[in-house]
Amino acid sequence: MDNFCMYMVTHKPVDKIPKDRVPLFVGTGDNKAGYLADSEGDNISSKNKNYCELTGIYWIWKNDKASEYVSIEHYRRFFMNRFIPKISRKKYIWNLLKSYDAVTSRQYIVNESVYKYYCEHHFESDLIEIRKIISRIYPEYIDAFDSFFSNDKSVMLNMVAMKKELFDSYCEWLFQILFLLEKEIDISNRDTYQQRVYGFLAERLFNVWLIKNDIKTVPLPIYHLENHALISLAKSIKHRK
Repeated sequence: MDNFCMYMVTHKPVDKIPKDRVPLFVGTGDNKAGYLADSEGDNISSKNKNYCELTGIYWIWKNDKASEYVSIEHYRRFFMNRFIPKISRKKYIWNLLKSYDAVTSRQYIVNESVYKYYCEHHFESDLIEIRKIISRIYPEYIDAFDSFFSNDKSVMLNMVAMKKELFDSYCEWLFQILFLLEKEIDISNRDTYQQRVYGFLAERLFNVWLIKNDIKTVPLPIYHLENHALISLAKSIKHRK
């Protein structure tokens, strides 16, 4: 397991860091704790207010050349053992990756199409423009795009564990699309929440990539550190397929 690095992205010092996690400070804030930072090396740290945890994902893609497997979680959200309300240990995730291509969050059910849900909570123009980009540079993904956005389930949170080679492939696809989208949409007049558009879109695009590449996934419930573990378990059970 020495070649498996489990990153925990955070924008502030954290009191309790689960065993086997490597904290990765994201964004341009004050890294008081001296964590590994996404502002080092090849990075897009300055985009954090719009890209959220994606600046950490980009950093792992470009700068981690040693790991054979990687994972990314958040300072308050972690993968949780199935049916046991506790944060997954590295060995637990490692054993799952012997049989699956990727560990993801469980699918969330939105009770309407993913497309309609996004439009109600964000901007439809984002989806229109990103579909145009995918049609132009990755036309082979359009069927997967349309299939995903017409259904009512979605893996969320930009959390994943998988082989670094596969992770790199996903990142190359994702960031090419998002960087092109930056040139097509104007978010300057949006509020702070809606300016996080690229993070929101990546949550959905990850599903498109999984579908098109027939990635064999194992979905896990999410342990919400700010809540009691049993509440996390209840939330996860509610959102199972």
